[in-house]
Amino acid sequence: MKKLLLFFVLFFFVVQAQALDNDIGDPRSSADGKYHNLLQVMECPRDRQSYGEYKDYGYWKGGAWCGQQGQAGYWVWIAPRWYVWGNKNVSKKKPFSTIPPKASLNGKYSNLVQKLKCARDRRSYGEFRDYGYWAGGPWCGQQGKAGYWVWVTPYWYVWGVKK
Repeated sequence: MKKLLLFFVLFFFVVQAQALDNDIGDPRSSADGKYHNLLQVMECPRDRQSYGEYKDYGYWKGGAWCGQQGQAGYWVWIAPRWYVWGNKNVSKKKPFSTIPPKASLNGKYSNLVQKLKCARDRRSYGEFRDYGYWAGGPWCGQQGKAGYWVWVTPYWYVWGVKK
C-alpha cells in the first residue's frame, strides 16, 4: 500500500513539474520576452476570476498574496499561476515587434506556434486572410503545424488558441 501511495505522489509531482515547464516555455510567461530572471512561480487558481487567462500586471513591490509571500518584481499571470520576474529588458525594441497586431486579429488568436514565410501565397491570399483552423501538413516547402492560420504577407502566423 505504501508503494502505491508513493507512486501516486511521485506521479502527481512529475505531472505538475511538466505543466510548469510547459508554461515557462510559453513566451507569454515573460510577457513575450519583456522580462527576464525568473524569481518565483506562485499557484493561485482563484485569480482566474479577476485576471482571466493572461495578464501582464507589471511591477509590484511584493507582499502577501494568495496565502504566500510574493516577491517584488514584474508579475505575469497565466492561469492558474503567477510568474514573478526580477528584471525588465532595457531594449527599446519591443520583443516580437515583427508580428503585426492584425496577425492575431488583435487578440482573437494567441499562443503563436509557428511563423512560416511563403511569399508566393500573396497571389492566392492577397495581403491578409484569416484562414481559420488547419490540421497542418506540408506547406510552401515546410511542415506547417496544426492551429489557426492567419496570412499577413509574406508570412503565415499559426496560432494555438482561439478566444
